[in-house]
Amino acid sequence: DYYTHSWDLPPQLGGCTYEPGGQKYEAAINGERSIADATRGSWELPLEPHNGGIEPDWAWAMEGAQREAVERLSANANAIVKFAARGAGKKGMPPAMAPLSDPRATSNDAVVPAVDAVLRIVCSALLQNDPDSQKVAMRQLATTIATTGGDDFVQAVVDSLVYFRDRIGVPRDMTLPAARELRAYINWPLAILLDCQK
Repeated sequence: DYYTHSWDLPPQLGGCTYEPGGQKYEAAINGERSIADATRGSWELPLEPHNGGIEPDWAWAMEGAQREAVERLSANANAIVKFAARGAGKKGMPPAMAPLSDPRATSNDAVVPAVDAVLRIVCSALLQNDPDSQKVAMRQLATTIATTGGDDFVQAVVDSLVYFRDRIGVPRDMTLPAARELRAYINWPLAILLDCQK
């Protein structure tokens, strides 16, 4: 997908520059702003077809995209949760050249159970193709995370989820439709968690 290429090619090739006037496309590719509706992110549910006209969806892989995302998560769940917890851990030394690469980073083991619980609810919502079906469970979990861990712990869980979301690669990890769904479904609990911060 364009997101994966935008982040992995510049460190590999060097000399990549930005096009004048390309900021709105960059924001849409990075999930920050929709081209069609600038009041929302392009990785927010419901997803716009073709990322608002920027990137063609893979029509052949659309059916079952949510199931594929869940299969990829559950096939290696423990390692994925530990990987995500790097977002709240310590950066590796020496640092890597690629902005999203940090092979020597260490996980924050304290957030692993919370990140695991959030991703389980995300998987349930994906399988039902409906985040509202899991809204109560996610709000209860977010409240528990906030009351037992406090604002810093909530932020550590958020940082872990963002770290994972931003490193979902296409086609390495899954197809484009599955990656778009998973990124959007990870954004859904982020908003709920951030609302629970005091």
